[in-house]
Amino acid sequence: MNSDKNLQKTNISYIVENNNCAQCGTCLAACPHDAISLYQHDWRGLLPVVDENRCTHCKICLRVCPGEEIDFHGLQKQVFGYIDKDEFFAHSLEFLSGYATIKDIRYNGASGGVVTGVLISLLRNKEIDGALVVNMQGEKPLWPNVFIARTEEEIISAQQSKYIPVPMNIGLKEILKHKDQKFAIVGLPCQIQGLRMFEKIRPSLKKQIVVRIGLLCGFNPTLSSTKFLLQRAGVKNFNDVVNIKYRDGDWPCGFRAITKDGKDHFLYPIENFLFSHYIFERRRCAMCVDQLNELADFSVGDEWIEEERGDAYGWNSIIVRTKRGKEIIEKLVKRGDLYVEPSSKEHIFGGQNSTMIYKKRGTVIYGKIQQMLGKPIPEYLKTRKIIPKYEYVLGAFLLVVVPRLFEIKMFRFLFLKVSQKILNKYRILIIRLFRKI
Repeated sequence: MNSDKNLQKTNISYIVENNNCAQCGTCLAACPHDAISLYQHDWRGLLPVVDENRCTHCKICLRVCPGEEIDFHGLQKQVFGYIDKDEFFAHSLEFLSGYATIKDIRYNGASGGVVTGVLISLLRNKEIDGALVVNMQGEKPLWPNVFIARTEEEIISAQQSKYIPVPMNIGLKEILKHKDQKFAIVGLPCQIQGLRMFEKIRPSLKKQIVVRIGLLCGFNPTLSSTKFLLQRAGVKNFNDVVNIKYRDGDWPCGFRAITKDGKDHFLYPIENFLFSHYIFERRRCAMCVDQLNELADFSVGDEWIEEERGDAYGWNSIIVRTKRGKEIIEKLVKRGDLYVEPSSKEHIFGGQNSTMIYKKRGTVIYGKIQQMLGKPIPEYLKTRKIIPKYEYVLGAFLLVVVPRLFEIKMFRFLFLKVSQKILNKYRILIIRLFRKI
């Protein structure tokens, strides 16, 4: 890469090198010169790379990149018309609990099947021509397969969470080719942020998208997490994997990998793999302040209190944010495709509190520690201030140090056989440190 610092800041290369890339894929879709492609980093996962021979330094990739600079207030005005300074529940019209009414859809979802239920209903009723989704069934087993699903079967193939870096917004490039068609998009907070930034410079894209379904997102691990779990599940050769399901079986689900010989490698229940989110946390994700996907039309996530309901099928928490989102949910309830009942801020906070507190407060401390280590952090994080609690400082420190240790191949190897109880105790410690508000 060119050594001139000013030239570096005319495309996203320096953001990737600084580890501030959100890995959302928006830059690839937005580049007018096809100068950006993807490569797979050994432990970080899919990352963009710029062909400097094709790059004209137009800075469009920077204008749609949520990695380093995000004007949250500007995006709020763009989407909602006003700024809402509620720390945890900005721009929330309604809180619901619910699930998809088709039993197979509900059971096979990570929790409740609402996202799949919505997409299938919209497709059946010809309100969309396709949905931008992702599955893990491509020819490259550890490359998430981002595609536009145009049939119910394709939508179902994309069910469940994907705990791996996914450049979801690369699919926007395909959407732009079909200007007379309508689409739904499912995305994590960084992906919806990138989409909203792209819509600002490509208004036609906004008209094509019927609904933006936001997924709640807590701790999001690197590619190394998936490799580590595959090895703990007994997979010896990653190239033998034909399908990966991160949330399969009875709620709260388990990690499943199917290999070419038909063998089922299953880590169940979720406690047998959820620790990986905390020991393989991505650095940029650890500095994200948007857990509840605040720029979506409606946000969907695990309710995380299914034990109280005694329900193996799972429930979703739903936060309705826009008029369009509200209309869609109400329409699907009338059709009988969704079941919902009233929920509340307190109910959602009860299931998500430790992650919500970390995202709004722990991230600031994490960023301060990174700065002390001489590492670059996103611009928006530099202006945020909190009164640091001892628990938050300790939790943020652990999230800086432990994932860095697990970036070392030998260290990962040493922990492959470590007791499940020890790994879970670390996860529980992080959760408890951020439950105190």
